[in-house]
Amino acid sequence: MGARMTAWAGLATAATLLLAGCGSDDDGTADDTSSPTVTTSESSTAASATPSPTTTPAPAGTPECADVWQAGGKLPRAYGGCAADGLLVAPDGLGCSSGQTIVRYDERFWAVRGGTISGGDVALTQSKEYKDAVATCRG
Repeated sequence: MGARMTAWAGLATAATLLLAGCGSDDDGTADDTSSPTVTTSESSTAASATPSPTTTPAPAGTPECADVWQAGGKLPRAYGGCAADGLLVAPDGLGCSSGQTIVRYDERFWAVRGGTISGGDVALTQSKEYKDAVATCRG
């Protein structure tokens, strides 16, 4: 019964995150210090495995991960996950002392909601820029 409750809680969280994206079209900057929507996967390490697609079909209108996660692009403020092969990939977040969350994808990209997407060339565990961002985030 515990596993079933955990699965339902995860689905409810994912649904809440996706519905949160239905509000503002504001594209604030990475300097925004307001508290973002809480992600479904918080981690205490500087780099962790990005969640694989769930077994949950991505709801209609969910952007493709390849379209969202491009270095130099903007991560939508209302980002609640993306679709890969028709399945939902939930956000992988790292909480910051400021209340922001660094959202990571594919162990190669990162951004705060509304901010510029960084990375893409090397794994997060090998990226000095990512490690510096985490140090600032956690500082």
